[in-house]
Amino acid sequence: MGKGNKEGTSKQFRWTKPIEHLFLEILAEEAQKGNKPSNTFKAVSINRVVEAISENFQVQCDAKHVKNHLRTVKKQWPIICTIRGESGFGWDDNMKMITCDRATYDAAVMAHKKYESFLNKSIDHYNEMALVVGKDMAIGSFARTFADIDLNDDNIDSVPIDCENEATEEVRTDVSSSGTSKRKRKKAQESVNDEQIKFVGEQLGKIANALEQFTADKTPHLYEEVMSMEVEGFDDDFLCSVFDYLVSHESEAKAFLIKSKEHRKIWLQKFSQG
Repeated sequence: MGKGNKEGTSKQFRWTKPIEHLFLEILAEEAQKGNKPSNTFKAVSINRVVEAISENFQVQCDAKHVKNHLRTVKKQWPIICTIRGESGFGWDDNMKMITCDRATYDAAVMAHKKYESFLNKSIDHYNEMALVVGKDMAIGSFARTFADIDLNDDNIDSVPIDCENEATEEVRTDVSSSGTSKRKRKKAQESVNDEQIKFVGEQLGKIANALEQFTADKTPHLYEEVMSMEVEGFDDDFLCSVFDYLVSHESEAKAFLIKSKEHRKIWLQKFSQG
C-alpha cells in the first residue's frame, strides 16, 4: 500500500512555470559554482533542486523528475541555437526573443513544428537555461558558445583600442617641437589607429562569417548524428552532454562527423571515461 501511495503521489507531480523557474535558478547557481563537471550536474546539485521544490511547493518531487526535466531542457536548447543560426531570424536581447516576420514564421512552423514555441515570444529564463544546458556560458561576458553569438549585433565593429596614451606620450617627448610637427605626428598616429581598427574589424568579420556558416550548416546535423548513437547503448543524457561539448569544440565536432560508427563508439567510450 505504501508503494501504491508513493506512485500515486509521483503521478500527481506536474511541472509549472514557478517550479521550473526554481529548478533553473538553482541549477544555474550550481553551474556557476563549478558543480557541472563534464557538463553533467553532481548528485548534490540534483538533490538540492529536489529538496527546494518539495519544500517550497509542498509536492513529492524526486531525483527522477529533475533528471527527466533536465533532459527535456537539454533537447530544447539545440532547437533555440539552431533557429538563431538560420537566416531570416533576428534576436531581441532585451526580450530574449527570436524574432521574424509573418512569412518567415509561417514557413518555419510548417517545416518545423517544434520551432513554434520559440518564435516571436520571450524565452522564459533564457539566461538560466544558457548556464544550465549551454556549454560554459558566462552571462554578461564574451565567454559564450559560438551558437549563441549574435551575428547581427550592431556593436560588432565597436572595438575598443586604446592608442590615445601612446599618441599622448609621443607628443609629450618633445615639448620644444613646433605645433606643426605635433599635428603631423598626431595625424600619423590617427592613421595608424584607423588601420588597426580596420584590421580588427576585418578579422572579426571573418570570424563571424565562419561561425555563422558552421552554426547554420552543421549544428542540426551534429545533433542528429550524436543522438543517433543512442542505439549503440549510450544514455540520452550523456549524448546531450557530448553534443554540448562538441558544439564548443569545432575541430573535434568535424572529426566526429567524419568518423565511422565504430570509431564514434570508441571515441564516446573514451569521452565517458575522461
